[in-house]
Amino acid sequence: MRGTRPDTPPTAAADDGFRPAAPPAWTRWLPFLYTALVLLLEAALHKEWAVSFFLIALPAIAAYAFGPAAVAAFTALAILLEGSLAATAHHLGETHHVTADIATAVVGILATALAAHRRSQERHLVHANSVAEALMRALLRPVPHQVGNVLAACLYRPSEAGTMVGGDLFDIRATRAGERAIIGDVRGKGLPAVRTVAALLGSFRDAAYEAHDLPAVAARLERGLVREAEETRDAERSRPPCPSSTTAWRTG
Repeated sequence: MRGTRPDTPPTAAADDGFRPAAPPAWTRWLPFLYTALVLLLEAALHKEWAVSFFLIALPAIAAYAFGPAAVAAFTALAILLEGSLAATAHHLGETHHVTADIATAVVGILATALAAHRRSQERHLVHANSVAEALMRALLRPVPHQVGNVLAACLYRPSEAGTMVGGDLFDIRATRAGERAIIGDVRGKGLPAVRTVAALLGSFRDAAYEAHDLPAVAARLERGLVREAEETRDAERSRPPCPSSTTAWRTG
């Protein structure tokens, strides 16, 4: 942890990582390319095939990357093009063309509902991830540039992109006995791991100032971990103390 201070905040990358991932560029261009392809085929195969019927799929294609308003617009465009192409061929009133328009409208309604649901799920995901980020930032507090006689800096990047909820933990404190720090990773994922992280950091932040030496700090951490395991009925964590991935140290 000794070094210079990074340009970015110590517990976050340059981006917060919780905005919905933008759809690939090709999915945004696909409805336009698909429409152009259908029109080219219609011009080339006008007499042999009613290629305009392929426009029924246009709203569903648009739903992959666009919101409900845009999908509704693509639905209207598909129906308008189908009607224009049918009128050009003098088939506007024929039953199969009317059926194609109705099918396009039905697909458009379903695709619009799908796009609205996707947007709603994205907003829910952003909210949930924002709460998780706030929780982890409260636990993994930013490391000051200088702690006692130690220049400190850290950068925390989760192993899974877009999530900060996990079992990683770190902290450093300046005490009368010297600078004491902890770096670790508890077993598990999600909220159970976060609860264990909170228990360990709470024990460390008390023991770092009160315990007279490092074995006493480690003993306090072990007792805190055992209490946490007993409350959550975790048999593995409530076993007798053994070497773990959590390390407490004091700089000289």
